[in-house]
Amino acid sequence: MSIEAWRSAFPAVRQGRVHLNNCSAGPVPERGLEARREFERTWIEAGNPWEEWLKRVDDAKALFAALIGADPDEVAVLSCATQALAQVASAFDYDGRDEVVVTDLEFPTVPQFWRAQGRRGARVRVAESPDGRRVPADAYADALSEDTLLVCSSHAYSFTGGLMDVGAVADAVHDRGGYLFLDAYQSAGVVPIDVDAMGVDVLVSGALKFLLGGPGIAFLYVDREVAAELEPTNLGWFGVDDVFGVETRDPAYAPGARRFELGTPPAPNAYTASAGMELLREVGLDTIRERVVEHTRRLIEGADREGFTVRTPRADEHRGGVVNVQVADPEGAADAMLDRGFNLSTRAGGVRLSPHFYNTAEEIDAAVETLAEVAAPG
Repeated sequence: MSIEAWRSAFPAVRQGRVHLNNCSAGPVPERGLEARREFERTWIEAGNPWEEWLKRVDDAKALFAALIGADPDEVAVLSCATQALAQVASAFDYDGRDEVVVTDLEFPTVPQFWRAQGRRGARVRVAESPDGRRVPADAYADALSEDTLLVCSSHAYSFTGGLMDVGAVADAVHDRGGYLFLDAYQSAGVVPIDVDAMGVDVLVSGALKFLLGGPGIAFLYVDREVAAELEPTNLGWFGVDDVFGVETRDPAYAPGARRFELGTPPAPNAYTASAGMELLREVGLDTIRERVVEHTRRLIEGADREGFTVRTPRADEHRGGVVNVQVADPEGAADAMLDRGFNLSTRAGGVRLSPHFYNTAEEIDAAVETLAEVAAPG
């Protein structure tokens, strides 16, 4: 299909707005809206919709597993990334190994969550970025010690778009005997991921952003061998071996990643999430990555011409799908851009522009030109 044909699949794009806010909330394709309506029809018409609901949840797990090079039994479904953090954290007692390494570029939930685990004995160490754009592997290595339990950090830093060197960080933390927990919320869907090749132990992402599947569902990957080592102390009926059994005295953990699930899964959101991931599969991740790299490079070059500072790595291999353009009044600039038909967001002293495969070069150029009209360099 042509890009124009793909663009027509998104109601928000058909309305004429320029959507450059995938790092905050990606648009849902028409098939996602139809999938949601299908869920509603099943709910109304089926005498017992559970069988179909759970099949759709399993379908979503399989689609996500394929996206990251995992097996479906290594993927659990939860409501959000923070819930995934909580499930993994509940499996640790912080006795002996108690250090969790994060960075100064994380989405706030990550350090907020692990700081709160201090009441259970966890200690947070921070690997700092030397340039405010990305954190090199040696900065992670310098923050590790013999007490490191895990590195919990972003594949793509949400404020700047910088990418972690995942393989190098995995090697470093494994050499210390710890785990790598990768936050892929800002990379899954636009950056290729192969969890086995990269050495990832645990990974979380959600459908809201570049996966084009809306809010309310997250996917937790746990390597099969790692899952067998961990027993979450937060346990619900979907985390036990026999979901529809009645064992309450000595429930057995489910095999694989499902042991990290809790209660009733977010079935309606699984319908929508699957539709978004199916579309990405049809387009092809290699094509998506190529187009996103081209668009982000074009944004950086345009911002340079207009005299803006860009707080995003310039090397293609170090950049995900976000370009942060520093402006004097980020909120004012974002409001003015929204009024002119451009969807974007603000963070870290700038406006974030995050294109996807369906954007065009003309939209990228128009966004930079409009930003130069409404904002002064920061």
